[in-house]
Amino acid sequence: MSFGFSPRRIALFAVFVVHLFPLSAAADFYRYTDDTGKRHMVTDPDQVPARYRDQLRTVKTRPPAKRPPKHAAAPPTRARAPQPSQQAKTVEIFVTPWCGYCKKLERFLAAEGIAFTRYDIEKDRAAERRYKRLGGRGVPLTVIGKNTVTGYNPKRVLELLGRS
Repeated sequence: MSFGFSPRRIALFAVFVVHLFPLSAAADFYRYTDDTGKRHMVTDPDQVPARYRDQLRTVKTRPPAKRPPKHAAAPPTRARAPQPSQQAKTVEIFVTPWCGYCKKLERFLAAEGIAFTRYDIEKDRAAERRYKRLGGRGVPLTVIGKNTVTGYNPKRVLELLGRS
């Protein structure tokens, strides 16, 4: 059995390494300011008008670094004032900013005139802990009195509020 380094093996290894360690793309941009004070950025110095070429600056750029989300406590927000028939039951929703069904639930509650308290579990650590204690396994999570509703279920929300 031979472990020789054939050109084919070297080429396969090179392809493997390139895919294993993707290169970060960097590009050169050129910046100049026009007579009105507006800054312009171009990718080719030939795109700069001749009268501005003396002030040309090269700007090296790299793809933006991924940053973890900031977890600052966000105060819960209140929707419309409760109607007299709803004052006995509180409605709380646990949401995330990227959740489409969370936004849809908020619009539904507002359209129905149902007051609610909104907790963003990615920004509010206390809300996240309470969400987990309630058995949260998905968003939105709606709490009405002692009942929970997981996901977008407007029919069940109205039912629990006695408005079915």
